Amino acid sequence: MEIGSESVFTARENMETGRIESLGKKNYKGMDEKKIKETSSQFETLFIEQLFKSMRSTVPKDEWLNGGLKQDIFEDMLYSEYSKLISKSGGIGLGDMVYKFLISNK
Repeated sequence: MEIGSESVFTARENMETGRIESLGKKNYKGMDEKKIKETSSQFETLFIEQLFKSMRSTVPKDEWLNGGLKQDIFEDMLYSEYSKLISKSGGIGLGDMVYKFLISNK
């Protein structure tokens, strides 16, 4: 059972890596402004999610509060949703900066 959970966790990590790589390969010159805004927002969401993951890795886990791999998967999903909410509610300004940069270089 544990091996199955580990493969789900690895698959999720691979999916996130693929999402990041696909954002870099898009042709922004042929896109309309709405799609560029959406892509900029997705980039900001991924960046915020990576911030959460980095912060989480600094918190030491002890036996009392460590739920193992299942807890790690839950926390990944939770922080992913937090990232989406933060980005949709104004974010940290990174999405707007990326949008302005892409529009100016269009």
